[in-house]
Formats: sequence, C-alpha cells, structure tokens
Amino acid sequence: MPGILHHLSAFLIAACFLTAKVLCEDTSTPPNVIIIMTDEQNLRTIGAYRDLMSNEQAFQWGQNVFVDTPNIDRLANEGVIFDNFYAVTPLCTPSRASFMTGLYPKQTGAWKNHGTLKKNKHSFAEDLMDTHDTVYLGKWHLNGVTKDSTDFNNNPNRKFGFKNTSFQYNRGHWKYFSQEKWKVTAYDWSQRGMFANNEEQNYATDFLFDKAISFMKNKKDKGKNFAVMLSIADPHAPNEVRAPYNEMYNHISFQLPSTGKKAMRLNPALPDWGQVDTFSPETAESNISDWENDTVLQKGMQNVFGMIKLIDDNVGKMLQFFDDENLADDTIVIFTSDHGDMMGEHGRLNKGVPYKASAQVPMIMRWPNKIDSGKIIKTAYSSVDFAPSLLGMMSVEAKNINSSGIDGSSEIMRSGQISFNEEQIRFLTDSKMKRWAAAITGQYKLVLSKDGPWLFDMIKDPDEMINYYEDPKYTQLASTLKNALIDTIDKFNFPLKQRSYLADTPECWDSKNEISGWDNNLCSDLNDIQNRPACQWDFVSSQCPRVCGECCHDSSGEFWLFKAMRTCAEIQEEERFCQHSAAQLFCPESCGLC
Repeated sequence: MPGILHHLSAFLIAACFLTAKVLCEDTSTPPNVIIIMTDEQNLRTIGAYRDLMSNEQAFQWGQNVFVDTPNIDRLANEGVIFDNFYAVTPLCTPSRASFMTGLYPKQTGAWKNHGTLKKNKHSFAEDLMDTHDTVYLGKWHLNGVTKDSTDFNNNPNRKFGFKNTSFQYNRGHWKYFSQEKWKVTAYDWSQRGMFANNEEQNYATDFLFDKAISFMKNKKDKGKNFAVMLSIADPHAPNEVRAPYNEMYNHISFQLPSTGKKAMRLNPALPDWGQVDTFSPETAESNISDWENDTVLQKGMQNVFGMIKLIDDNVGKMLQFFDDENLADDTIVIFTSDHGDMMGEHGRLNKGVPYKASAQVPMIMRWPNKIDSGKIIKTAYSSVDFAPSLLGMMSVEAKNINSSGIDGSSEIMRSGQISFNEEQIRFLTDSKMKRWAAAITGQYKLVLSKDGPWLFDMIKDPDEMINYYEDPKYTQLASTLKNALIDTIDKFNFPLKQRSYLADTPECWDSKNEISGWDNNLCSDLNDIQNRPACQWDFVSSQCPRVCGECCHDSSGEFWLFKAMRTCAEIQEEERFCQHSAAQLFCPESCGLC
C-alpha cells in the first residue's frame, strides 16, 4: 500500500506540472489585488505598447515625441500585456459600469455619461468582500450627475462591495485634495495657490496613490488581504499638472498624426461616425497647419505627457512598496484605463468612436510566479470580460455578479509567451448618440451604422482607413462578424437598435472620396445646381452614380428599420417604410425614386 500511495502522489504532482498552472494553485490564501485605472489614456503613451507597434505606429506625433513609462513597462515585462483589450463603450460612465459588473451598458442602466448604475447590479468587489478588505479610491462616476467638492463617502447604500469609500468621489477632474481628519475636500486647478508648498502631498494623483499605499500597509500589518480599486482622473482634461511635470515636455512639438492629415483631406473618405464638420479638401492644409501651430493645444498635450509621467512615477513608488514589504508575490497588480484618447489621430480629440486610439485600452496584469513574465495576449477582450476574468484568476466563485462577459482566466494563467484566439469575437457599442456598433477580433473590426458596414483589417491597415467589406477575400469573415454583431445588438439592446442602420452596402453608392480628376470636390457637391453639369463627365458619374442619376436599383442584403431587419422585397409591400431615408437609399426602385 505505501508503494501505491507513493506512486499516486508522484502521479498527481506530475499532473500538476503538465496542466495549466491555475488548476494546481493553492488557493487557501487568496492573493491581494490592486487595480489602477487612469482616465482617457492613449496606448501610445505607454512604452510597453509602443514596443508592440511598428515604428510608424508607435511615434504618430513625431519620432522623438514620446513619454517614458519605465514602471508601467516593468509591470508588462514581469506580467502579461493585452494587445486587443477594448472599452465596451469608449466613454467614462458606461465603460466603468461594464468593467465593474461584467454587464453590457444597457444592462447596467449606466449606458450614458453621468448615468446611474442600477442599485440591484453587483460588482466584482461583492464577491471579494468575504475574503478581502475592499476599498475604492478616486473617481467613481456611477452615481449620476452629482459633482461636489465634498462628495466623498456620501453614499452608504451604494457601496457595491467596497467596504471603505472614504476617498471615493462621484465625478469631476479635481486637481488637489485636502484631508482634515476624515473630511476630504477637492479643489480645481484655479485653487492651486493653496498648495504651493505641498503640491506633492496634495496633488490628486499623489494624494490617492499615497492613501492606497497607506491602506495596503495597514492591512498587511494586520494580516488581512486587500482588494483596492485606485481610480486616477488624469490624464483626462483639464490638461494641467503640478510642477515639475508641467515643464518636462515643453521642448516637444506634436505633429498631427498621418491619419489626422488624411482625415482632414478626406482622402480616403471617412465613415459618417468618423466625420468632423470642419473637414474639407479645400481647407485641409490650413487646418493641418492650424492644428500643429495651436499653442494652447500643444501645451495641453505636453501636459498630458506630464500627467502620465507623474502617474508612472507613482506606479514606481507603489512597486517599491510591494518590494519593501515582501508583498509582490502575493499581489495581483493591474493597470488599465476606462477608454482611450484620439490625440489628433483621424483628426479628432478625446473619445467616443470605435477607432483603436479611442476604444482600445491598456490592460496589464502582474502576478509573479503565477502569470508568465513578458506574456502577450492578442485575443480580443472588452470591459465586460474583466470582472469574470479577475474572479477566475483568484479562484473566487462569482456568487453575486452574473456576467455577460467571458472568463479569460485560463488564457491569462496558461503558460506561453504569445496567446491568440482569432475566433473570439467581442462587441462594442456607442452611447446616447446611437451611431454605431462594432464586432472585433484580434485582427478585424466590423462597424455597422447608417453609413453601411466598414470592415477594417488591423494588420494590413493598422491606420484603420481602408474598408474591406466589399473585397471578395473577406466575404465569409464579414458575414460571420456581421451575423454575430446583429445578434448581440438585439440581445443586449445596444443603442443602435433604436436607429436604422445598413447591414450591407447599397447597390447605388456614391464614393465619399475626393472625386479623382476634379480636385477639392466630392459627390455631395453635385447636389449644388451649379455643379450639376459635371455629371455629364464620365469620370464624375462613374464615381457618383447615385447623385448623377446613373444608378437606381434595389439592393440585395438587409438593413435595420423600425426594430427589424428589412429587405427591398418587404418595402414593396409597406409603403410607409419609404418615408425613411434608409429605405430610400437601400431600395430606390421599390420606393419609386427611379
């Protein structure tokens, strides 16, 4: 019998080495966790992400225009970096609500900015609070429109699993905090003179990092596990930062990214959801010059770099704390952001569109000896997948959250340097504008809107400028993504469901590019009676068949109208549909426009 037990024990030990590490971890002592979330951060402002890009992609603002982030990079080098992690909605409130709950925006109730997370929804903290002391510090943005400089810890019935919310506030991008006993007060940039001698102590980023470190030190000394959510409001505007970070990047001049220049020239054309009203071929060069010579904009972007450098320095301070306190091996450290920032890409600032600069976010996780160092995950994930993945990593049963996302913990914990499941499809949605919805994989992105489908191949075209939807090589892929996206729009009540959108390209479709051979003119210019005679030129009518009256055929395929998919055959039987522009565009013959 002893011999049998010996062989059985050896077999079990060997099995642990041959299977995924997560299956054999000793979970009797759960790990600590800290999640650092910044607000509105472009991936290119992190060195570890630039390292994953081509030189052209990494340095969109110029070859020597970058901010060093050695401490965030250290997390990536010692852990896993996600190369295709997206904000489910690239907007503060809906992104945060989905991140906390694992639900799509309409499920949370907080699908618009400044919306309120439904009280009956649950965050991942509720499944951690039995084993961890949970704390939330910083911007919350899930309690509605409230914005008050003394709005700290004022919602005892809306803690969502966070036992300590003493340093949590709802919204606002306050630049300084002060504390008197347990009363915390926030201040904006105009009040900075109050802290001239104590900026490092009172500047918001420093203040919150220090409070988080103090909390973790206290719990460590008491032998308690901690779960910390640290939400930093920088580098979101206002684009101001304390000294000396406010002058660190004054020597830098930001070029307008190449995609911004192309966008302003409308060459190639942009989807409707990517348009900016001021874009015109006639004014493109002056617009580009104005952008690059705008001193206010340049200083603002220099300060964005300064804010990020300050964040990175505080990450370094926190990592040193973990090393000094022997907590590194027992603590999962996560760095992410609620959404991106266009920073001039595609001619835009801020967020709200499905381009990578707006919707893709950093996601870096370190857990020494549990997650392989230097691992890259290229599989697509989104905000709804975070909560189930975190609980899965920690071997915590999800008793409270009922996630609509994917538990990616097995991929995170599995050994290997590169992990890529191209078949995994995730979904993104616009907010109250209801302009678009998107399906993404590690390589492809399909966006549906009233403008017709746009399919991007993000390896062939990392600038996201070329629409491959009509390319025969992509037919099967496009169909798979489209069907999955339409089902998800319907199942999770994406806002686009309330509008009309085109699931296929209309038969009669005018080019949106500048008309080749007729400089600075677009097909839409032919609606002007003075330009109409140009339709007699074949090179014009071939590019603008619809507006020139050369094409008037019903389209094959489908479009969404009045909460259902429609075809032109149905339009013939329901005249009321033809009152809508989508039906007129897709089915001009059936609508009697020929």
